[in-house]
Amino acid sequence: MSSTVKSGTRDEGPGPSPARPTQADVARLAGVSTATVSHILSGRADRRGTGNAETRARVEAAMTELGYRPNWAGRALRRQRTGLVGAIVSTPSNPWRENLIALAQEELSRHCLDLVVFPDVRPGAALDRVTDLLDRRAVDACFTVHLEDDDDPSHLADCTIPALAFAESGFDGVAKVRHGYEQAAEAAARTLVARGVRRFVLVKEGPAGPGHHDRIFTAPILGVLEAAGVAEVEVLEMPYRIGADLSALPWDRLASAPADGPVVVMCLSDRLAIQIAAECARRGIGLGRTVGVVGRGDIPEGAEMSVPLSTLGAIGADYTQVFSALAEAARSGSQITEGWTFPWRFLERESTAGLLPT
Repeated sequence: MSSTVKSGTRDEGPGPSPARPTQADVARLAGVSTATVSHILSGRADRRGTGNAETRARVEAAMTELGYRPNWAGRALRRQRTGLVGAIVSTPSNPWRENLIALAQEELSRHCLDLVVFPDVRPGAALDRVTDLLDRRAVDACFTVHLEDDDDPSHLADCTIPALAFAESGFDGVAKVRHGYEQAAEAAARTLVARGVRRFVLVKEGPAGPGHHDRIFTAPILGVLEAAGVAEVEVLEMPYRIGADLSALPWDRLASAPADGPVVVMCLSDRLAIQIAAECARRGIGLGRTVGVVGRGDIPEGAEMSVPLSTLGAIGADYTQVFSALAEAARSGSQITEGWTFPWRFLERESTAGLLPT
């Protein structure tokens, strides 16, 4: 007794399934060698000159016509490369980080590499799992964002793949991209204190704890305020999310602040700063006159508000060079030995610039 095997949902009758198109089929249809097809698929083809661009276009058209799908798993096994770069990110997310991830994806794609994001990697089981994947070379290279290594070392330096960390400290033996958040936070506090501001509210997100955010934002600001003898300082912790509950802020005090005694709200996250500034406007509070708001990172949404937001940030930071170096390391397997520094500073705009003018 014989049986009939059906492929998919179509009744194609008995007989072997159609042969899957190969690189040789693509080369034959495009009029090129199989080596050329292989080079184009691997991203090794020389892109200089119109002839190569036309060849690439013919090969891509042939792949589309034939329905050719590269066997990436087999290719990765043969080449000992996955064509992937991993981004290890902590929680919570923020607009600056998301913009950075988008830039990484764009730059890596120019080098024929794809980005894989490992989200919400917290110290413990999640970090151990990702570390195990790195040890098994699930990606060709990796970078971390907002994952400090002081208290819960990830042993990233022990991995055999190239790695770099967007971090202010920790990650011994790993190339780092630093910004100097602490210095920028101190500069913001000093500028406002020198102008005569003596009333501050510091807003940070998430549960209490010795997190790196506190070390690079709240702690240095408090140090400046204490040294200046500023006594009226309130520190609040609030949920970090869109539509956060802002009821914990001292709205009565903000609403009654006089021009000669303004209150400055300094926020660890831009998202909270933008929401607080918008709520001040909704309540008719004199944002930029009696109340100032400062965010932690420079993002377009803050600068484009009706009263542009003062913030911390870097002017003209070009991270493409970082991801270009990471892409080259992913392809060569060589470790990155030098880091980068993009110093941040206090970028003052209308939300604080008019408070107590000298």
